[in-house]
Amino acid sequence: MIPPKGSTEGGLPGGLEQVLAAGQGGRRRDATTEAIAEVAARLSESDRQSLLKFARFLESQGDGADPGDGDAGEPEPAGVPEPEPIPRPENESVIKAMRRLTATYYMLDRGKLLNEASSLMAQHVMQGREAAEVIDELETVFWSHYQAKVQAEDPHRGGNEREGPTS
Repeated sequence: MIPPKGSTEGGLPGGLEQVLAAGQGGRRRDATTEAIAEVAARLSESDRQSLLKFARFLESQGDGADPGDGDAGEPEPAGVPEPEPIPRPENESVIKAMRRLTATYYMLDRGKLLNEASSLMAQHVMQGREAAEVIDELETVFWSHYQAKVQAEDPHRGGNEREGPTS
C-alpha cells in the first residue's frame, strides 16, 4: 500500500535521505528537496534504488549547487572533435560515400544533412548525374556542415588544418 502524500513512514532507505540532505549544510530542506523526499517515500524499494542511482549519477556530473566543490581540476570540454578521415576508394558508389562521410563526420547531426544529401543522391539516381560529381559535392556538404558546427560550438578554435573536405 502506498503511504499518503507527505508521509515518510519508514524513512528513505538506501542512502536516499543522505543524498537529499547532502549540500544542505544542516539547513532546513527547500521545497524541491521536500517534494523529492515525498515522492521517494511513496515508491517501491526497487524504484527508490533507481532514484538513488539517478541522484548519484547527477551528483557525479559536477553540476551541483556548490560551484566551488572541486570542479577546478576538471579539464575543459574538448569542443567539436576532428573528423576521422577515411580514404575515398576508387569507383566508390554514392551510397558507400554516404556511409564513409557519415563515419568521417560522426559528430554531425544527420537530420541537418538529410535534405542536401538526399537531393544530391536523387540527382544521381533519377537524373543520371555522375557518381564522382555527386560524391565531390557530398564531401563539400559534409565539410561545410562541419565548419559551421565548429564556428557555432567552438568559435575560439582557429581555422582547421585542412583546407577542404577529405578525399
